[in-house]
Amino acid sequence: MEDQELTKEEIILLRKFKRNLFDTFWDNAPTFYGHVLPHPSLEIGKRGLVGDEEKSGIVLAFGATACKEISSFEDYLYVELQFGYTWEKLILPWDCIFRFYDKSQHIISQMKVVFEPLNFSNTGSGISAKQIKSNKVKEKNTDSNVIQVDFGAKKK
Repeated sequence: MEDQELTKEEIILLRKFKRNLFDTFWDNAPTFYGHVLPHPSLEIGKRGLVGDEEKSGIVLAFGATACKEISSFEDYLYVELQFGYTWEKLILPWDCIFRFYDKSQHIISQMKVVFEPLNFSNTGSGISAKQIKSNKVKEKNTDSNVIQVDFGAKKK
């Protein structure tokens, strides 16, 4: 069966689903993983994708000790993750997230990936990727789109 193109409405629904799934994992799993595939709008700080990651993507660990800043927007997730001893600023379009799973791999969800680049000026978030990268905007006002992180009290 040939892969069919998604409509704009289906892409928006898929992004919303991935965002809600991320929120569910964040609220209920002390540590979980996201497999992110290469994408034109994917940004992984200065590190970028290295070696085989340029073809197969990268698995990122999410949890209280691995995440610093984190903000959820309609089209993407902004997060600062630690790679070794270095903190990197990431822009993860929901479109490039392939799967989420918990540490024990009892809960695994695999989803379709959309490879079209994002136009950050039309995301509805009111900020641009350039502003995020320059760290001028760290979180989005008081909307419910922002995930508040309490590093001292992560659920176990």
